[in-house]
Amino acid sequence: MCSASPYNLDLAQYKFDSPLKGWEHHAPLPETKSIDGKSFDNPEKGTLSEAYENFTTPISNGGRQDTQLPGFDVHVYFNTDDDYQTRYARDLWMRIRLEFPELRVYPIHTAPNGPHAPGMFEVALFTPHQFGAFVSWLIVHRGPLSALVHPNTDDELRDHLLMTTWLGPPVPLDMQRFRLRPECETLDRKNGSITKVLATADGHIKKEVRVI
Repeated sequence: MCSASPYNLDLAQYKFDSPLKGWEHHAPLPETKSIDGKSFDNPEKGTLSEAYENFTTPISNGGRQDTQLPGFDVHVYFNTDDDYQTRYARDLWMRIRLEFPELRVYPIHTAPNGPHAPGMFEVALFTPHQFGAFVSWLIVHRGPLSALVHPNTDDELRDHLLMTTWLGPPVPLDMQRFRLRPECETLDRKNGSITKVLATADGHIKKEVRVI
């Protein structure tokens, strides 16, 4: 087991732009209420958000046949000392493969795998449509198991430290065991570019962007 992490695990290293960046000059929002009398009327935009078609930058938009990273990984956890959870996890893994053959489903792990506790299996999601369908389905069908949902961006450490969402009680990640991928790529379909991310021996990363 690794005794120390070579990475900066301090969440304070991350800063956030205002969610209104790029929208600073929007028209005043209506104060009128919708027909339900509780929610607000929103201004007509004319088109749907691009987030319906592609994951928001910097989340990767790699497809199942691409070499670039998928948009999201879902890690489903079970207690290997609990026979019921172990059977349930195996059945759930099989059901996912049967119902969602278009997704990428990885083997079941019964020993620690990187920062992930045993047992665990992983599912990769490639589109916002798949994300909405599968995550809502998993909320119903995860049973006694917990699931971690995280994006794949050009900052793998941030993906696991800050951009995580849990279904069920959190299962702590052992970030002392975490190691960056030596090399990976993210795909930006909107801007037609690929970012190659390379991890250096001293725990840093460098990025190379090319237009496609």
